[in-house]
Amino acid sequence: MTTARKQLLFGDVDGLAFAAARGKLDPAKIPVTYAPQRLGPLLELLHLCAGQRMPRPGSWLVPNGAAPLVTALGQVATESWTATDRHLGFIRAARCGPDGDSRLTGFLMAAKRAGREVSELPASVAGQLAAAMEELENNIHEHANAPETGILAFRAEPGAFEFVVADRGIGILHSLRRCPAYAALPDEGKALEAALTDGVSRHGPNSSHGHGFRPIFTGLMNLHGELRFRSGDHAITMDGTSPALAKACIAQKAPIDGFFASVRCHARQQS
Repeated sequence: MTTARKQLLFGDVDGLAFAAARGKLDPAKIPVTYAPQRLGPLLELLHLCAGQRMPRPGSWLVPNGAAPLVTALGQVATESWTATDRHLGFIRAARCGPDGDSRLTGFLMAAKRAGREVSELPASVAGQLAAAMEELENNIHEHANAPETGILAFRAEPGAFEFVVADRGIGILHSLRRCPAYAALPDEGKALEAALTDGVSRHGPNSSHGHGFRPIFTGLMNLHGELRFRSGDHAITMDGTSPALAKACIAQKAPIDGFFASVRCHARQQS
């Protein structure tokens, strides 16, 4: 019997996660072999597995060209990894050792260069997206309470660039509720919506914090972007030219640990 093979998309990740949350995911009976072509769905799946929200993938997941990245991620001692052609890589947010900050700077420079040279993004856009990655990495240290679980990753291909920033910390709702101004937030969906609003952070309104998402929206001006933000049992997604919070779709999902952000943009119109 030949098993069907298909690309792994976020909808597939949602379905697998819901089945796992209900105790109905039998890895031996998954009728499809998933072959991910995009970074975001693959890393969200691995994020769920790392948080023991679903079983580790077996033969039903074929990571294609991302296999070395998956292997490196599974080796806790590997703090960073970049493909030999520099189109794909990750770094952990722990910043271990005295050269941790410089390693992060080098990684962000590599991501910016890949966005410019491989994905053919304008230099200004590649710079803004690298700045967004840096801001979100800072948020891991400031808000997650678990920087050792954080990662940054990027993937560049001709015409498209994507990055992921994630951690398995306390999540957006718990973080914002530390501030009296946001203590009444009812759920993770409203918390995500608030967190994506410029100037909102656990430090409260009118502080100098809460601007980490601005470079994303600025960088994607006039470009087609696909954004997905996850925390707790909700997701916010945006898809289209010049994506903005006003265009966001909020939906309940199976629970995930911490915070997960996936951003993908196209340098030119896709057919």
